[in-house]
Amino acid sequence: MIFTTAFYLWDRMTLDCFKPHPDAQFIDLSPNGCQATLLDSFWGILFTGQEPVIGLNGVRAGDTPLDSGFFQCETGGTSGQPKRIRRTTKSWLTSIRVISQKYSNSAQCYGILGHLGHSLAFYAAVEAQVIGKRCVCVAGRSPKEQAKEFAKAGVDVIYATPTQMRLLTKSRLALEHVRLVFIGGGRLDPETRARVQSLAPNAQVMQFYGAGETSFVTLAEPHHDPASVGVAFPGVDIDIRNANSDGIGELWVRSPYLFSEYALGQSSDTCWQDDWLTIGELGKIDSLGQLFLSGRKSRVFTVADKTIYPEDIEDYLNGHTEILASAVFPIKDTLRGARIYVALCSDQTDDENLKRILSVLKERGLIVERWRSYGTGQWPILVSGKPDYQALLATASEDAWQKL
Repeated sequence: MIFTTAFYLWDRMTLDCFKPHPDAQFIDLSPNGCQATLLDSFWGILFTGQEPVIGLNGVRAGDTPLDSGFFQCETGGTSGQPKRIRRTTKSWLTSIRVISQKYSNSAQCYGILGHLGHSLAFYAAVEAQVIGKRCVCVAGRSPKEQAKEFAKAGVDVIYATPTQMRLLTKSRLALEHVRLVFIGGGRLDPETRARVQSLAPNAQVMQFYGAGETSFVTLAEPHHDPASVGVAFPGVDIDIRNANSDGIGELWVRSPYLFSEYALGQSSDTCWQDDWLTIGELGKIDSLGQLFLSGRKSRVFTVADKTIYPEDIEDYLNGHTEILASAVFPIKDTLRGARIYVALCSDQTDDENLKRILSVLKERGLIVERWRSYGTGQWPILVSGKPDYQALLATASEDAWQKL
């Protein structure tokens, strides 16, 4: 069965061009002040008919033939080398129309926490520019500084990852002006949702699921099942294929928001079939059309013939107030296939308390071989706000990893 959501009507007269609105204002409060330059360079390259390439090292013109209407963004690269996503400006303009008409038409000021080299932060900045809103970027600031600047600017819409929001809640301030919080780039657990709601008591907390290749796939509003990532975003068709007895199968998507191709790198999980795309995500859909994710095929591993979904374990761990972020990954083992390693980001100094949280996994039949705790200043994190799994894996032989 294919699940879809009808397009929301928009005013074509107001959003017919992928360019900054005359009223748009980008306020760069990052320590080095380079985010505004990055955004200006993007528009400048695009307007010359060239193809901008945006990533951690800034913006440059692509080496492709002049082909206006395309641009490239780097992916997060959580489990390998970053890839470059090539997409049309129309693919983003279409989603901007939906968001601005249905959710943010009365917004005054956007707030972004991350570097514009990450596609989530960059998308939010572009959305604000196209619809003519102010946008405040506080990338690189401490959580307390970020919250204070958002309050001072009257930010009422925030785009962020779950990890970024968990860190922002450590400011212990109240952002009463905020009306919408869009959270993507990772799973939103109930504990994080509660923390965000406390930080922004007047806000609707909306979780969306998508990837660099797909852009928006689903959107979860407050009334949706908190264990789900919501229902199909307007204009998206979803199909679950090759499902097992539990209804979990491959997630295939068809929509006007999909990327065109990889400009750099590739993924064995990514596959096109006509106008349908899969990126190797597994999940199931209930009778209400709500999507429940099980994780990427590339992250699933086996321990003693038991299938391990690391993202489910991370959900459990992130649901504790003592834990700000977590990362679960396998270390190869000739006898059992793999051993489970767990890294935690916490500002707690009581290891015994963290061990108690991990011990519950054993009761669920999940044996953690070794674990390690990091402080917030030492946590290996990508600019996307996601854990740097490659950096963690490289330290797995160090003595700091404790036997549980």
